[in-house]
Amino acid sequence: MKTKKLVNRIRAIFDQDLRNNQQLQLSLNEVLEKLRLKQKKLQAEFERECNASCREALQLKIDLVHSQRKKGIAMLRQAQADAGDRKPAADA
Repeated sequence: MKTKKLVNRIRAIFDQDLRNNQQLQLSLNEVLEKLRLKQKKLQAEFERECNASCREALQLKIDLVHSQRKKGIAMLRQAQADAGDRKPAADA
């Protein structure tokens, strides 16, 4: 294992905020994956549907899931940026 990776793991052990941030990122990834699969399922259902009113309802659901995914991705990027900001100070 590389030195940088070892240092990051040790930092995660001792830094509660970093550990919480990593847990947040993991949970966001799980939720985003579920939303992505749900959106794909709805999109496939939309393609098969012939009834116009059902297609309209499905399109609303697809739009809702898409907007939730966009918000989740924004939250994930913010969490990753916060984790990146917590770099250890270089000792001179």
